[in-house]
Amino acid sequence: MASTFTTRIRLNKQGTGDNDSTWGTVLNDEVIELTDFAIAGYTTISLTAGDVTLTANDGAADEARSAMLELTGTLTADTNVFIPSGISKSYIVKNSTSGAYAATILVSGGTGVVIPQGSSMIVMTNGTTVTPANDSTDLGSFGTASTLNYASVTDYDTSSGDILPAELLQVSISDIRYAQVSADTSITGAYTFVSATTFTSTTTFESNIVAIKGSRSYSAQTTVAVSVNNTVGYNFGTSNNFVTTLTDNATLKNPINQEPGQSGIIYMIQDGTGSRTLSFGTHWEFEGGIAPTLSTAASAVDVLIYNVRTTTAISTFSVLNIS
Repeated sequence: MASTFTTRIRLNKQGTGDNDSTWGTVLNDEVIELTDFAIAGYTTISLTAGDVTLTANDGAADEARSAMLELTGTLTADTNVFIPSGISKSYIVKNSTSGAYAATILVSGGTGVVIPQGSSMIVMTNGTTVTPANDSTDLGSFGTASTLNYASVTDYDTSSGDILPAELLQVSISDIRYAQVSADTSITGAYTFVSATTFTSTTTFESNIVAIKGSRSYSAQTTVAVSVNNTVGYNFGTSNNFVTTLTDNATLKNPINQEPGQSGIIYMIQDGTGSRTLSFGTHWEFEGGIAPTLSTAASAVDVLIYNVRTTTAISTFSVLNIS
């Protein structure tokens, strides 16, 4: 019976009675040596001349049998590295190329995988397509410090299933203090937020909270002008305290982005002419259901003190003519 070759890594299967007196040499050279290379072989593939098809030889050394491939050269265009079709195999691929172009591992006519420059990736093929060997594209590449740059990562949301890479655990908390803090995140010990931080889930503070500035509970006042259609509108999502100088008779519209429990102060100031009137939207509620009549003297200052009871009911009290 004549010798045949295995389909995946092309090892010699000697037929009965073949290779009399040389059977051991064939076994060593065309089976054991090639198996060793398939498990631990390292091959450098130059991509300086465009697309490359890996060599694949029965019972002899080739490129496609290698366990590890390193891509080298300066790319001048997107470049493909074709591996044999119709057989299953895995590779560890390192992209050491330069040039702002992509290097793709694929089977001719099939779907491939782009190997990011400066990184290494495990890929596998079923003979028709090539895919990353892991399920998450975020962790498909081993990467390098420069390409992954974990120190500048600002948003890991564990509530959506993100996995923190091990390298991130080596980064000082000061490097990620600008992160979005969401569900299932725990911060212990003294900590200072030095920039805007968004809590996207219910947050429990088990110790005292000291608001230095800029918190919604103690925000600086915002100046809001009377619009051209004689209305005044406040965005309670930007401040608690407001000041408006009335330059005409006006209507205080219902605010937007109010939160139940929110409180603040509104200063209503008459301009140099005075006698400006103010009516109120339906969300503003006053004692006895009667809205106040503002002071009419020029430059008079009145104060409205409010608390948001519900998103459509704002308990409001007036202190008139404090100037």
